[in-house]
Amino acid sequence: MDQDARKGRTVSERLWTVTALISEINSLLEEGFSGIRVEGELTNVSRSARGHVYFSLKDGAASLDCVMWATRAGRLKFEIEDGLAIIATGSLTIYPQRGRFQMVVDTIEPQGIGALQLAFEQLKRRLTDEGLFDVERKRQLPALPSRVGIVTSLSGAALHDMLNVLLRFPHLEVVVAPAAVQGDGAANEIARAVDRLAGSGLVDVVIVGRGGGSLEDLWAFNEEEVARAIAASAVPVISGVGHEVDFTIADFVADVRATTPTQAAEIVVARLEEQSRRLAEAEIALARDLRRRLELSRARLVGLAGSAGLARVPQKVRRLADRLQRADRLPALVLALVRRSAERCERAESILRRLPARVAAGGHARFVAGRRQQLVQLMRGRIVGTRASVAAGERALGHLNPHRVLQRGYSITTVEGDRTPLRDAARVRAGQALWTVLAKGTVRSLVAGTAKGSVRRKVGGSEQISLFDDEISGES
Repeated sequence: MDQDARKGRTVSERLWTVTALISEINSLLEEGFSGIRVEGELTNVSRSARGHVYFSLKDGAASLDCVMWATRAGRLKFEIEDGLAIIATGSLTIYPQRGRFQMVVDTIEPQGIGALQLAFEQLKRRLTDEGLFDVERKRQLPALPSRVGIVTSLSGAALHDMLNVLLRFPHLEVVVAPAAVQGDGAANEIARAVDRLAGSGLVDVVIVGRGGGSLEDLWAFNEEEVARAIAASAVPVISGVGHEVDFTIADFVADVRATTPTQAAEIVVARLEEQSRRLAEAEIALARDLRRRLELSRARLVGLAGSAGLARVPQKVRRLADRLQRADRLPALVLALVRRSAERCERAESILRRLPARVAAGGHARFVAGRRQQLVQLMRGRIVGTRASVAAGERALGHLNPHRVLQRGYSITTVEGDRTPLRDAARVRAGQALWTVLAKGTVRSLVAGTAKGSVRRKVGGSEQISLFDDEISGES
């Protein structure tokens, strides 16, 4: 009991200092109004540089000033904003420096909605306004991923489920960046793991996932730092968090949302399976086309075997060989002609030099020079034309060169000791040795017998000897 009370003085008889009065009132308020809960609507919300939050609680008839110190305000999951209906828990007090009645708030609960759900809706609305959920910024998954990054807990079942799917492709590499997926600090670990994988250049796509749980269990994937890490990723991100009914902020900001971690892995594998299917179809189509081309080529070869044009190939070859021999002699003939023309020009020039000066002055020198120039141009033209003819003959001869015919499956057969090509079976006897020149190599064979006769067919109005229908019999 204080001194005034011992002396029997009443409160009204005592002379108070301002500090003492406010201290006394605060003691009374702390005893009677500690831990009270007050409901109302937030107004005049402001935050100081130190993190303290100042606001007022009002209803239809009154208003109460409130303060929430930074240590308490930093633990809130949602943003305090004007118009929000809340229930505040705290103590009543008087601020000594201003003598203002206020409530020191310890906790705040939103009315009609949970704190986590409110925080979810607030962050979703803010990130939507920034455009982080826009479809235009979503990236396509790579068609042929070779490395997949996974951000999840090493001890969770989600990692095992995803690996079971991804490892169906033995050439697909998996890089795991472990992170806590629940509890304090989990959001920071997830965001850092996404940053490491996306910036490493080692992966083509990143899967962020964990198994199902309550809103509190999945809350790390609703944190702003995780959303911004996914949005800033240099590679596409697939979100596979919880079950089909669970939606997180990570789902909205990711390039692709999967209903479960297993489905996230299936999305990656589906791209590879699609490419494998297309490759198999292309392989089948290519084989079918090659078979068709082979059959067509065989049919054309069979048709060429009995054609009349093929029988005339040796004659054409001989004719072109004769033209080539003449063409070989042509350069020497042209040079001789040029030399004779030059000699004629020199003789004409010598004669003109011996003519009297008056004749030369009369224009004969210019006439001779002009004719000489014409002759030189004429000879040059003939040389160019002759060379062109020689080149054309060489090309034509090359097309009908016997060795080129050999490349198409034909051969040249001679009797041993005679280099003349064998054209008539009557020239050989049983037991003689034959040499057959093929496109690659030479075959030596012995005659076992000769044909009894030749089968002739009508081809193009003329009879041609068949290359395949003779009956062979041995001779003794």
